[in-house]
Amino acid sequence: MMAILAWLPLLLMSHAHPAQAEEVEETVRVHCTTTKGEIDIDVHPEWAPLGAKRYLDLVRMEHFNNIGLGRVNGDIVQFGEDWQDRDTPSVVIRHQNIQDDPKPPDQRANKNMLKRGQLSYAGGGPNTRSASIFFVVKPNMWLGREPWEVPFAEVVGDGMERVVDQFYGGYGDFPFFKCSTCHGPDVQKYWLEGNSYLEREFPLLDMMEECHIVEKPKGPQFTSTHNAQGLPHPPSSHSSAYNEQGDSGSALACFLIGIAFGVFWLRIVRS
Repeated sequence: MMAILAWLPLLLMSHAHPAQAEEVEETVRVHCTTTKGEIDIDVHPEWAPLGAKRYLDLVRMEHFNNIGLGRVNGDIVQFGEDWQDRDTPSVVIRHQNIQDDPKPPDQRANKNMLKRGQLSYAGGGPNTRSASIFFVVKPNMWLGREPWEVPFAEVVGDGMERVVDQFYGGYGDFPFFKCSTCHGPDVQKYWLEGNSYLEREFPLLDMMEECHIVEKPKGPQFTSTHNAQGLPHPPSSHSSAYNEQGDSGSALACFLIGIAFGVFWLRIVRS
């Protein structure tokens, strides 16, 4: 029993104040100007930490400045593909793939479907996300099923109706999909020629003109966003583990304190 009492201070120190779990980064707002108007995008690292970080890095490196919206097919608006001799700071990362993020709880609860207004990455297989992004315009059972199709951000306010829905989609999808309405840009030609190819052969396509990070989002629009996830942002797995550990540690500490006081009281009575 004396051994228990001797270890009691250490047990209390280790369980009463467990180490703080890593905090989830706060929502970051990105403001973009397009040929159809301005939109605000809220980036949620708690949905997809790796995808959110890559997107914000690309924004900081001016990757989405003066870049074409080359795929507008009614379901998505895809952009971010660039050309081989494009000179922007993002050249150091834009062709480096990142690992896939796990799908967040709300996406899993939604049968893995993405929701209107969310942003995700296009890819060609597991762990192939790099710099190609798409807006979800019309959700369907296929969007979100692939492991790389994880939401990391959402359009807020009326940006979908006022701007994204207005992007020109008359050219249809990329030609290699070989559909009756697939008359959009050829990806290989775009890779070789860039915006000059789009301006020459697809003059009606819209452009992402400039994106930048807003220093500190303010006002009711930030606190009450579109929130395509449709529920409060879930805590990270680190936070959940911390809470469970803290509860069990507190119970153990209380149990040992009770034993100590019982022994102490018994000795007083016997004396």
